[in-house]
Amino acid sequence: MSKFKGILDAAKGREPEPEPENQSQETEIQLPEVQQPEKVELKSVAQLQTEPPKRGRPKAKRSDPDYEQVTAYIKRNTHTAVKIELLKSSQNGEKREFSELVQDLLEQWLNLRT
Repeated sequence: MSKFKGILDAAKGREPEPEPENQSQETEIQLPEVQQPEKVELKSVAQLQTEPPKRGRPKAKRSDPDYEQVTAYIKRNTHTAVKIELLKSSQNGEKREFSELVQDLLEQWLNLRT
């Protein structure tokens, strides 16, 4: 029986149910045995360099501390035209992301100013 049963009964306007006598006695709880941690094998730098790269996705810009997400308002027609040109260039083997293009253009602008 829950220790909150009496509160629930009182809230519902009922007489609290008497607790059974066997719960007043302490019960022994058996806890599972603690497993020993497995030993970790330490590898040298040479061993780590010869291992094949891990599978899975590479880290994205979102988790890279050198990148920061920003928001800019540009005209819809400009954005659409840029996306189309980026898709055309990717078909020719020049894969480039929108954010890379913006990064390059902003760096060029900064270079002109200094």
